[in-house]
Amino acid sequence: MAPQPTGRSRKRPRRRLRELEREAARRALNGNGMNGSLPPLPVGDAVGDGDEGAADFGTLFGHPYGALPFGNIHLASPQPSSPQTPSIANNDNDGQGTTGAPTSPSPTQWHPDIVRHQGLGPLLRRLNDEQILSILSFVDGPTLAGGVVQASRFLYVAGHHEELWRDVALRRWGESGFAVPPPTEKGNESHFAGDGGDDLSSREGNCGCWKDIYAYNHYLPAHKQPMNLAREARPRLTHEPIPIQGIYSDTLFRSFLCRSFALQPSWLATHTVPTLNHEEVTTERFVKEYEEPNVPLLIKGASHSWPALGGTREGRNKWTKEYLLKVAEGKTFRATSGAAPLPATFSMKDYLSYCASSTEEAPLYLFDRTFAAKCPKLLEDFDGGMMESCPWWARYNAESGHDLFATLGKGRRPDYQWLIVGPQRSGSCFHIDPNCTHAWNAPIIGRKRWIFYPPGATPPGVFPSPSGDDVCMPISIGEWLLTYWDQHVERRNDPDVSRRPLECTACPGDVLFVPHGWWHMVLNIGDDGAGDDRGMSVALTRNYVSASNLPDVLRFLDTRVNQISGCRDREEAVQPEDLGREFRRALLSWETEKGGVASDGGEEKKCDEGSKQKMWAELLKRSEEKAKKGWGCAAWVDLPSSCVEERDISGQSEEAKMQTSSSCSSILARAKQPPPTTEGASLTEGPATPSAAGFSFSFL
Repeated sequence: MAPQPTGRSRKRPRRRLRELEREAARRALNGNGMNGSLPPLPVGDAVGDGDEGAADFGTLFGHPYGALPFGNIHLASPQPSSPQTPSIANNDNDGQGTTGAPTSPSPTQWHPDIVRHQGLGPLLRRLNDEQILSILSFVDGPTLAGGVVQASRFLYVAGHHEELWRDVALRRWGESGFAVPPPTEKGNESHFAGDGGDDLSSREGNCGCWKDIYAYNHYLPAHKQPMNLAREARPRLTHEPIPIQGIYSDTLFRSFLCRSFALQPSWLATHTVPTLNHEEVTTERFVKEYEEPNVPLLIKGASHSWPALGGTREGRNKWTKEYLLKVAEGKTFRATSGAAPLPATFSMKDYLSYCASSTEEAPLYLFDRTFAAKCPKLLEDFDGGMMESCPWWARYNAESGHDLFATLGKGRRPDYQWLIVGPQRSGSCFHIDPNCTHAWNAPIIGRKRWIFYPPGATPPGVFPSPSGDDVCMPISIGEWLLTYWDQHVERRNDPDVSRRPLECTACPGDVLFVPHGWWHMVLNIGDDGAGDDRGMSVALTRNYVSASNLPDVLRFLDTRVNQISGCRDREEAVQPEDLGREFRRALLSWETEKGGVASDGGEEKKCDEGSKQKMWAELLKRSEEKAKKGWGCAAWVDLPSSCVEERDISGQSEEAKMQTSSSCSSILARAKQPPPTTEGASLTEGPATPSAAGFSFSFL
């Protein structure tokens, strides 16, 4: 009789197997896959070893439908049919017969990708997975749920791709609005193993969010519910995902990986943005040391006195979920995503339910410019407090060179203030704020992680056209973090200190100054303490023109007409082709308040009515002279003469302006450059993909 292995000897093979699995997955993700669509793994934090499972990289939960990276196919072995999926397995047919009888491959017939081969048949399996998903994108919801996902095991997984259901729901109800079912009382928590930096592990109702939304609004025929039943009274239609063995697909796994990876502590540890306590900041210091030099600044405690945060008699935050629901009752808001084909219209109640359940790669982000008109109480909760605590941004100091677009009038000016709400892991990919404006941003609920790149220093993975009309970049924050984090870390040590990125985490109570021309990315990482609002982020932001960036704004309005935003879809707003001329006219004719102050370089001086017109004329004259000399910010450059001659176009026709501002070269050539590979990583040969990393990019 052979001796029984001890517990210690049994543990060693398991540990070795886990090490082999991790290494195989790491090699697969570094390019040894079917189509190279997965980003390479970044270098993570070594926080443990052994059976405890801590490794360089991990995910918060497993793929709900069992999909694995294609590289794992090299570890595949014959598996018996799962007893949990007899109906799905029996529907698999490789198309070889005419009877449609289910087939059960014998060991001699087994192939590592047999689930896909049988599930698609001899014709469809010749297409790659991206083409399969493209075909499925033309299928409506009832056909997708009642036909496609029941056809085979592979189509069951492909047909539950989250982005398919999102697009189906948005095409049907995105404009008119739809209801979102409240989170379930008990989520599928067995899939989760979260880290300390995320709260996704405790999020409920996170599997199949968009399919549940579709079913909740559509009423599947089997339930035979009356169509006039109130949405709140509809039954909760949910599904429990069935993990399928033998699904190996980079395409199906990519979006899951980009939304489920665990944030490494080192990713959030660096703080290089200049920081001051609120008590240390004066108007003169802010203007001279930060606004004029165009340097970001995090002001700690600047918004603590705002009623939205803590400036109430009770001394606690006024803006809670309950308060937002009460104030925004009966109002609708617009949410967008760089990955979604259409915007969505939500009530605040439905959007907060969406925030509680969404685990998308690029969640829909509520970025509402009309919140002040819809909900005046929200404006009252911060506007007065902001003017008192941050007088350098106060409206009554407009004569000192702040918020100069206000001279155009409330309805005629470009959009300038937004209420920002989003679930955890939402945020903004790299961008430069519109119209050459400065901005401030104040988190109210939840923390925000910021990464800045100085003007002229383009972030890795971001490919702007020479004119800036187009930008090619990863479609989500997760893609960028997984693909370009190592390059970002290298850029921290750039020999040219002026080109190094800056990073910080802004918390509720802080206000961040965002100078014009700086590339920046924002990731909502939730609260750092327990509470009901951990999975939601709420913030306020305003963009403005001041004396410090007025020369660049004037030059931008004249030479970048195509890029002017915030006014094209509003009839009452000054349109881009007229904005430069009307802005100059408004500056010279602005009727300022009595007793105001003027400022030049941060030094205030009293102004009477007779000297105000002279002061504005001098400011405009100095700014025009600077604008004619060239850009004051390296984010914009004069286009090469071989492309488009950049010149003053304020007197040209609209057609000429469009031609002058157009992009002079394509960015696809740079986007198609092969990504840098890590030493020892093997890449499969295949056709070039239209991105710098072999996966999806967005054009903004």
